[in-house]
This record gives sequence, C-alpha cells and structure tokens, in this order.
Amino acid sequence: MLEGHAEYFSAELSEKVIRGLTENALKCRYNGGSVPLGYVIDDEKHFQIDPVSAPIVLEMYTLYDKGATIKELVDLLSERGITTPRSKKISIDIITDMLKNRKYIGEYKYRTVVNPNGIPAIVPQDLFDRVQERRAKNKKAPARKKANDEYILTTKLFCGKDGVYMVGESGTSRNMSVHRYYRCVNTKKKRLCDKKPVKKKLIENRVVETTIEMIGQ
Repeated sequence: MLEGHAEYFSAELSEKVIRGLTENALKCRYNGGSVPLGYVIDDEKHFQIDPVSAPIVLEMYTLYDKGATIKELVDLLSERGITTPRSKKISIDIITDMLKNRKYIGEYKYRTVVNPNGIPAIVPQDLFDRVQERRAKNKKAPARKKANDEYILTTKLFCGKDGVYMVGESGTSRNMSVHRYYRCVNTKKKRLCDKKPVKKKLIENRVVETTIEMIGQ
C-alpha cells in the first residue's frame, strides 16, 4: 500500500511540475536549462537580448554565411577569449548548435508549446535560412571532397626547405576577412622550419598557369 501511495504522489507531483512548466511556456518564460549565448533572463523569467554577447552571435551567422568554416569560427572566438554563459570553452559542437538554434529567430519552444515570436530575435530570418541551406549542403558533402576542393594542392605541394608536405590552413583577421594559405607541416608541429606560409590563391593560380603552359608546349 505504501508503494502504491508513493507512486501516486510521484505521478501527481510530476503532473503538477509539467503543468507549471507548461503555464510558464505559454507565457514564454524561461523553464531552466542552458541559456544560449546572446540572451539573459530577466527578473520575470523572460528572455532578453544581451547587448554584449548578442552581436557575437549575429557575427557568427554572418561569417558562416560568407563562407567561414565552423572551425574558423571556433578559433576566432577562442582567440578573443569568449566563452559560454557558463564559462565553458567554445567548441565545434557549441558553434554547430548555435547555427541551428531557432531561439535566435525568436522561436520559443517547450514540449508542444511553440511560439514563433516568443523571444526577442537576434538573427534575421533570411540570414538564418541561408545558414541552414549552407549547413545542409556541407552535411551532404563528403569531408574529404570538401578538403580537396578547398586546398587542391594537398599532398602535392612540398616545402622547398625540408621537403615535407605543405598543408592547407586558414585564419580570420581583425577585420573578419578569412585568409587561406599553405604552411609547411613542420612549422605546424613546431619543428625547425622557418618557411613562411604561402597564400593559397597565389600558389594555386601559379600552378594552374604553369600547367597550362606546359600542356600548350
């Protein structure tokens, strides 16, 4: 009998909790869990835009839309010392979740409760849609094919100083421009090689032009 009473009270408590959370959801109130970067929770448990971190979220969407990779976004935020609201280091998984989080277009969701305008939006709908299209394309593309498309001289370009492979790398400057180049693998591994990086576009164009000249001879 005691077990029966315990199960009854447990079920009743669970139902009351869910009912309370659902009532909160109907008012678009915070129901616990991680608060996404870009938002803060006010005294009435509503999502509000954080003027400090919200521009970072919009910047990540904009850079990804313009061609930056998720890894480049992670590196950029790491260089700035930016962390999550819980002081966690920014990772690829965090950026991936950020780029698909519908809260950023103002959508509030809890169980069956969905309010498309329940939260202040940080990202415009058209930008969000473009980012989802690019994510879908990148997800379908095999990783090796993407790497080969981006750095066509991978496994074909060698350092003139120590004869080892030069590999593709990228970085983002202070003005948010993405730069791609080839670097000697020994400099990546902090070994002794002072070969300077070579701009990707410059060396690839040179190789293509030389190849065409050789074929034409």
